Amino acid sequence: MKNLLLFLLLIPNFIFGQYVTIPTHYNSEQTAQHIMQGHIKMFLKDTAVWTVEKKNERYVTSWYSPEIIKIKLNKVFERGKLEYISRRNGGYIFTIAVVDPIDNTKVINYCTFHVDGRTQKIEEIEILLGE
Repeated sequence: MKNLLLFLLLIPNFIFGQYVTIPTHYNSEQTAQHIMQGHIKMFLKDTAVWTVEKKNERYVTSWYSPEIIKIKLNKVFERGKLEYISRRNGGYIFTIAVVDPIDNTKVINYCTFHVDGRTQKIEEIEILLGE
């Protein structure tokens, strides 16, 4: 009887478990446009990793709520003009560059966003130094 019960509990796992998939495409350009307009909170997980590159390739990592990340990201974005610079539109990692408003060839910061494949939410933001 125990074997029959165990067998009946495992049948749905074998039948339906093979159809659980992760989407292969994430529309990162549309998400980046929303982020550049200031709508970051609707794309974030409950807590996200915030990593900032300091001098001499030293990184500081923290975990913040969406409200605090929005404030910190707006401070980074206020330094210059924003450009979406990822090579393709369908990636789970995409980058927004903060370009110097006076000299277009200088990049102040690179903001890299990592998206979780299952939840389709941003789980990590990296603020990297430019040239």
